Amino acid sequence: MSRVSDYAFVNAKLRARIGIMHDRTLFDEMIKSPSLTEAFAKLDGTRHQDLLEVYRKTGDLQQIELKMLEDEIALYREVEGYLPSLPSEFVRVLLEKIEVDNVKNVIRLWYSDVIRHHIISYRSSYIYKGEIVHKIDYDGAINASSYQELVRAFHSTPYEPVLSRFSMETLASNGLFQLEIAIDHMWFSHLQKGIGMLKGQDRKTAEKIYNVDVDLKNILMLTRYSYSYHLSPEELEKVIIPMGYIAMEAEKTGALKSDDPIAVLSVIVRHHYPQISEEIARIRRTADDLTTVEENNREIVLIEAYLAERRKKEYRRILMGDPFSIGVVLAYFFLCLQEDQNLRRILSGKYYGCSEESIREGLGL
Repeated sequence: MSRVSDYAFVNAKLRARIGIMHDRTLFDEMIKSPSLTEAFAKLDGTRHQDLLEVYRKTGDLQQIELKMLEDEIALYREVEGYLPSLPSEFVRVLLEKIEVDNVKNVIRLWYSDVIRHHIISYRSSYIYKGEIVHKIDYDGAINASSYQELVRAFHSTPYEPVLSRFSMETLASNGLFQLEIAIDHMWFSHLQKGIGMLKGQDRKTAEKIYNVDVDLKNILMLTRYSYSYHLSPEELEKVIIPMGYIAMEAEKTGALKSDDPIAVLSVIVRHHYPQISEEIARIRRTADDLTTVEENNREIVLIEAYLAERRKKEYRRILMGDPFSIGVVLAYFFLCLQEDQNLRRILSGKYYGCSEESIREGLGL
């Protein structure tokens, strides 16, 4: 099979949908709506109409969130079904990221109940409990009375060996931070393996997109955790994702073992990502000073904004380039999830009575 035959149908279908997505009229009308109910009414006749039906039946914004998650899972599965084997398997890895986030939400609920002794019964109804990629006993996890029971709920999945490295005692004393990092690293290892299985242009496209994503995620984590949370070099090594340029250079230069990892990291960033080198340079040790924490947070927000803008530009470039590669599929997923994120922000803003100006600011409009 040729790349043309592999991608001609799916990319034509997805490009047609992408063309509709670029119309911002819907979101503009929703932002201008005087109430949440009237904002929802604007979804009538759109691809998001099913959200309007859920709102009419329940009036519950968290049920809307659950429905959006169901729709996102269905979107990945639909596209997966259009693709030949290797790209299809890669899409399944991307779908696993949605599962990872769902798993972390389930573990947080269990942690709130068993370790923090909070009431979670009302929150558990908003968890997606269907099979995403792996067969998981979500009810068994949420209702587990011991850590061993929690681990059993993930039997024969990639999460079981990760969870088995921890215990009730370590989570009670240290929280969920290290466990969640370990789950994230598990997924990134699957991502790296999935990219390695792709061929030719597909592999080059995926490498370019996700290596930059990982680089910027590593920069954000290192700036947060070394300065704001004072993690030790050993802890920083557990946080950094072993993938991409930043991780490779940090290991080569010994940045994580230095007294001031951000100073060493700044040189690496300046060489490869000069657009954010000034933000990195302005980040300072907090010494638990709230003013410095706030200043650092502002710089981190600017780095996150750069990441978002870089993603947009890369996907725009892909859409203008080779139509017969996995790039159009990845651009479609990105644009769909971005549209859903904007929709969530608008509905949340309306729910909390935010002004039009603040909602637009949150969307970067």
